[in-house]
Parts: sequence; C-alpha cells; structure tokens
Amino acid sequence: IASLAGGPQWLTLPLEIAALVIAAWTFVPSTLRRLAKGKIGVGTLMTIAAAGAVALGQYEEAAMLAFLYAISEGLEEYSMAKTRRGLRALLDLVPAEATVLRGGIEITVPPAELTPGDRMVVRPGERLATDGRIITGRTSLDTSALTGESVPVEAGPGSEVFAGSINGTGPLEVEVTSTAENNSLARIVYIVEAEQSRKGPGQRLADSIASKLVPGILIAAVLIIVFGFIVGEPLLWFERALVVLVAASPCALAISV
Repeated sequence: IASLAGGPQWLTLPLEIAALVIAAWTFVPSTLRRLAKGKIGVGTLMTIAAAGAVALGQYEEAAMLAFLYAISEGLEEYSMAKTRRGLRALLDLVPAEATVLRGGIEITVPPAELTPGDRMVVRPGERLATDGRIITGRTSLDTSALTGESVPVEAGPGSEVFAGSINGTGPLEVEVTSTAENNSLARIVYIVEAEQSRKGPGQRLADSIASKLVPGILIAAVLIIVFGFIVGEPLLWFERALVVLVAASPCALAISV
C-alpha cells in the first residue's frame, strides 16, 4: 500500500523486508527441515524464488510471493483448526456425569467409569453418556447432533441408543453396551482424525504436479545459467534464471489446494 501510494523508499523498503521475513517464517524453516531429509516440494521452489527475487533486488516481489504462499499455509491451518473445533464440540456432547444403578442404589459416576452391563438411568432432558440398549421406558430421542435428523426418534425397550442423544419425554433405564472410549461419538472422532491425515484428490493432484514441476523448473534454471557461461554473459543469464524461478513459483497452485 505504501508503495502504491508513492511512498519514499526509506519507508517502503523496510516494510517490504519486514513483510518478507514475517511471511517467509511460516514456511521456510519447515521447508529447510524437509530439504535436509532429501524432500523437495512447492515450499522448496517458493523459498528459492523468494531468495532469487531478493538477489534481483525485487524485495516487493519476494514479499508478495512469500505472502501469497503464507496465505495457503494459513488457509490449511484454518481448515484443520475448524475441524478440531468441531471435534471438541462433538466430545462436549458427552455429559460430565452419568447416573447408574448399583446394588439397587442410584450413584453418579464419570462416563469413563461406565462398563458394559451397567444400568444407566437417564431422565428427560439429559444426554446419554454412552451407547446402550433401553431396558425400561419409552421416549423420543433427539439425535440431531449425531445424525442431523431434526425429528425426534421414538424409542422403547430393546431400542439401541447412542452417546450424545438427548432423552426427550420419559425416564429410561439403559443397559450400557459400550465404554466411553469406544462409543459412537468416540468412533466418529477417531474416523475424522484418521481422515485428517489423508490427502484429498485435489491435494494429491497438486503434489503429483509439484513433484515434476519443481525439479523441472530447477533444472531449467540451471540450464539457463550454463547457457550464460557458454555465450559469455553469465551475469545476465543468471538474472534470467532467477526471473524464471520467480515467475514459475506455484503459489497459485498452493492456494488453490
């Protein structure tokens, strides 16, 4: 903004350098760690392109490249954080306490202490602490948090009920069939966490492109530099090789993923 407004260089240059350092900090350290393990990717090319822009004296270009790539990193982190927030909200559906019958007496225990075979008492308006099977009582269950179904589900003796459901109309006595660590909510969380580690089709395609694009561009840049030595103008063709690196930086590809 300062540059577009025609600000003096003593103001715009420090701002550009600061923007470059801040944005580059989001991906350069991790890129260098992967590079030390022999792994190259889009981050490798972005790092070299930003360094090349600096070598050409184009600090604004370097800052823009780093900023755009930092946006893609930020978007990925935002989507992961949003999923984690959703998982935490899902786990919050489990009540902090559950009422069980032991020796004919109602006692309150944490859900983690429930074991298959326990008899759980669930009053109207309470959430089920874990999965079970209704022994006595009839009710309408709100399962919208689990299934998305907005209409309450009628349930009676023999019906399977799931953790996080809200008991609507009548008191229930439920036989526990699953521990808190293995109930329906816990399995959903486990599945989502497992899927988070897998790459989607778009990301796999981008990685496939990048695996060929990055080495190809680096080889092209080296060939341009070699050509410069052959024709006797190494400095000019070195600058042109840097221009190729900067122009070919796939920040748009990273943002699209």
